[in-house]
Amino acid sequence: MLNPNTLPIKHVKVEGVFNRLSQTELKKNVVNNIQGGFFNINVNKVRLALLNMPWVRDVTVKRIWPDSLKVVVNEQIPSARWGDLGLLNESGIFFSPDDTTIPNDWPLLFGPANSEVKLLNRYRVIQEKLQSLPFRLNVSSVTLNDRRAWSFDLENGVRIIIGRYSFDDRLNRFLKFVPTLIPDGIDTIKSVDLRYSNGLSVLSKNNINISSN
Repeated sequence: MLNPNTLPIKHVKVEGVFNRLSQTELKKNVVNNIQGGFFNINVNKVRLALLNMPWVRDVTVKRIWPDSLKVVVNEQIPSARWGDLGLLNESGIFFSPDDTTIPNDWPLLFGPANSEVKLLNRYRVIQEKLQSLPFRLNVSSVTLNDRRAWSFDLENGVRIIIGRYSFDDRLNRFLKFVPTLIPDGIDTIKSVDLRYSNGLSVLSKNNINISSN
């Protein structure tokens, strides 16, 4: 039974929902890594070969009597870009596909090593709270710098500076303030600095600083 010519693998079935992956390429990868017959094929080798494809998140490989392999592939679901290095999936796990497959309209996150999950969660919190406003604002990037200070950019180019402390309180302060800028005022703003105990500081695009308490 251990003879590789006994019951050779003749059929490969690849299953999954694919947006970035090619079923043809996946099947070709499997076929190229088949060694041995039904009883002695190394299914883990086949699995690891598929996992080396950047857009593959997880794989299961099963033998189907008497001459088949069933391969189920879960594709990575991207949630954000991680700096210039690659992407984070929906669980905040980093993966690095080819640059040409990364759209520029996904949110961009910057932070120290091992802060991926924290950055992704913060982005989701900010974006969710912005959706509670009666007008449309979206986050384009979130940054946690080496001093552990937070800031984020809106799609219209306005930078919101949170700082190191009181993230939730300062974000809520911004949410109460921003309706006073709609519809026209926000387009004249360069940044909003919330690093104050009660108020905030607004820098216009012509570099005029306005404080509010």
